[in-house]
Amino acid sequence: MKINPYAALKSTTIDKRTGEPFNPYNFGKSARSGKMKFSASEHVFNGDNELNASNKVEALSKIKAILDGTQDGTFNVRTASSDIYTDSVSPEESESILREAFASGPMSEGFHQVGQALLNPIKEVIDYEGVFRKLLAPRTVKAGEVVRYDKDIFVTGYVIAEDGQTPQSTVGGKYIYPSEFEVSAYPSIELKDIYRAQYDVLQRMQDKARQSIEYQEDKAGATMMLAGGTVSNTISYYATLNLGAFESMRYQIERHRLACHAFVIHRQEISDIVNTVSTQVDPVTRRELIMAGYIGSILNAAILTTAGVNTYEILQPGEAFAVTSPEYLGGMPIRVELISEPTNEYYEGRPRRGWYWWELISQVLVNTDGVSIGQKT
Repeated sequence: MKINPYAALKSTTIDKRTGEPFNPYNFGKSARSGKMKFSASEHVFNGDNELNASNKVEALSKIKAILDGTQDGTFNVRTASSDIYTDSVSPEESESILREAFASGPMSEGFHQVGQALLNPIKEVIDYEGVFRKLLAPRTVKAGEVVRYDKDIFVTGYVIAEDGQTPQSTVGGKYIYPSEFEVSAYPSIELKDIYRAQYDVLQRMQDKARQSIEYQEDKAGATMMLAGGTVSNTISYYATLNLGAFESMRYQIERHRLACHAFVIHRQEISDIVNTVSTQVDPVTRRELIMAGYIGSILNAAILTTAGVNTYEILQPGEAFAVTSPEYLGGMPIRVELISEPTNEYYEGRPRRGWYWWELISQVLVNTDGVSIGQKT
């Protein structure tokens, strides 16, 4: 029986001996119940993995039925890009795949594929959680493309230097050419821990890599904002982060005819919001604060909270800033998306293996009118 690797019926059509899915049985028009009628002898794909269809109309009908089946759960689609976290792989199979990949060496295809499979979840979480991927407009840059941003001749622009830490100002000229800096993470694990650990090793490595990459991106962005926030606007000092403090930061931006888009605050300032702002807001917002422990927005602007102890802290307690919309604030050109390369430390005398994650990005603040800083006294 020819096995098709791209589609399989659930449950009863899995070969207990090999674990491989069968080529699904062919089907015709739906029955009165709405379910598809399956053939008892013919399959959807022939021996050459081609659709069993005599004409284009029949082929399109079968393709539609397959797509409908993947939506309602009749079929379970498997592709070459499926990672080890899909529902079709049990924890035991996942552990077996992991150990086989580590045992075969970092230059093996299996080890490389595991590293590539970890990339998508990391990218998705960084896009969702990374502070400055929400504040700056991301932009994919092609190989060899010159990155240039238009700048008002009366406004100072800021970029992050190639070291990924130092903000550089651009006063004159109409354009800004941002420097590019590298962001990397190298989570690794000792071979003995692969067999001793009583937790998900891959999940832990993902978390460590994500935290490191997020921190480097957000730390660079925060440094740039704190440097550019005093060029056009004055610092708003406050004893307690209340509505008056938020309004003071917002005013510094909106007096330039820009809309305040978001506030970025340290986790410690949530205490002020709980103790002070909760008595100054409407009942709906107060209930949100009581039920969820935080407010998602205030004064029609989102609140983004940073947190981290020592290594992963991008704002110090008492620091806060407000920004305008990404399209009026700046950009985040991405020259090279996050990539993965397997590594080991055998040559250094340490039995450790892991992956090296790396990306090449820029960060640019083209409008210092659009950022204002708050500081607790």
